[in-house]
Amino acid sequence: MRATLHRTFALAFAAVACLAIVLGWAAASWFGHPVLIVPLAALVSIPLAWLAGLLLSRRITQPLQELTEAVRSAARGERPPQVDLDEWEETASVGPALTQLAEQWHSTIAEISADRSRLRAVLASMVEGVLVLDRQGRILMMNEALQQMLPGADASAVGRPYIEVIRHHPLNEFVGTVLEGGEGRREITLRVPEERTFMMQASIAKPDGEPGVAAVLVFHDITELKRLERVRKDFVANASHELKTPLTSIAGYVEALVDGAKDDPATCAQFLGIIQKHTQILKTILSDLLQLSTIESGVYRWKREEVAINELLERAARLLRPLAERKRQQLNLQPCEPTLTIQGDQARLTEALTNLLDNAIKYTPEGGSVTIGAAPEAGGVRIDVADTGIGIPPMEQSRVFERFYRVDRARTREQAGTGLGLSIIKHIVEAHGGRVAVVSVVGRGSTFSIFLPARPAFS
Repeated sequence: MRATLHRTFALAFAAVACLAIVLGWAAASWFGHPVLIVPLAALVSIPLAWLAGLLLSRRITQPLQELTEAVRSAARGERPPQVDLDEWEETASVGPALTQLAEQWHSTIAEISADRSRLRAVLASMVEGVLVLDRQGRILMMNEALQQMLPGADASAVGRPYIEVIRHHPLNEFVGTVLEGGEGRREITLRVPEERTFMMQASIAKPDGEPGVAAVLVFHDITELKRLERVRKDFVANASHELKTPLTSIAGYVEALVDGAKDDPATCAQFLGIIQKHTQILKTILSDLLQLSTIESGVYRWKREEVAINELLERAARLLRPLAERKRQQLNLQPCEPTLTIQGDQARLTEALTNLLDNAIKYTPEGGSVTIGAAPEAGGVRIDVADTGIGIPPMEQSRVFERFYRVDRARTREQAGTGLGLSIIKHIVEAHGGRVAVVSVVGRGSTFSIFLPARPAFS
């Protein structure tokens, strides 16, 4: 049976006392002075008791030190070492209890860490911005997406009042309303640094939810949706206008013919010529719209062919040279390396390049010049079409590739354009994995550049 801690101490000190008395009596008898038994016993018992206490304390403190270190390991979140305290009955149950507690603690910490890691991974992968506030309006959490959306918001914002971080009055007003118990959504526009539109969705934390959390706000970036909505509205308005103009003219001249103009051969021929002209405009618009729809829908099967760049330039220049000569313009061709080739849909690339040349010739006054050339560029080729035309204002350059967009509508009406040519060019080039750009100075001309990769993006 195990000896208890108290019994061990009692037996140890009793043994030391008895030994001290025996040794004291023996020493007193040796010297012949019985009176010296007590002093000698005390003299002997003190060092013996000290020695016994030292040995006993070491035996006790060593497991206690192990116990202390195990508790510290558990406090650090580490798995504690096994502690053997079976020597004493009073402490025999401490070791297993500590081990069980440490295991539960370690398991709980591991679960919490795993949950936090999953939460951070989810928040980091979200494209929406997430903002979590407590009831005092302090920021508890924000993900990386929100830090990019809000100027001045970074990791240091956590723990600070939202009003110190968010410098936007309508947004602050909405957050304040949410913290007062309101839920809902609101659309706001921020400059970060360019103008972007966000739809904010706010919800109040439930009473049994995460302690301290008062509100969660989610920021959806709807800038692209707004742009597409504007493009759609502009497209419908512009298409209706472009179709209405020739149809109105056709209807008017047909009505005039019915009313008697057909009886005059000269007038009849004139009116029929005008009707034919507007009919051709309608046909061109519908053809371009159908072409755009086919490219955007993905129905068109792109061809992968070997395209010689010099032949592509020469073919486009040959097709448009008569138009340039009628306007007494100089069409310059600057060939590139004879061996420069790419892969792509040759028919569509020829169409894109001829549309670009046609556009340059239309907007270049008589006696001007248009230059087409190409040069190798990293991973592909760059084709430039430069003119000495009217130029494009800086504010308009980013929109010239939109459907039906015209810089000068009155002048374009004279040129009988549909406003779809540059948009078709952009779609053809981007389908190949390339890009288009324009550099222009008003009154001095424009340079349109097409970059085409050596291998197209389509399969």
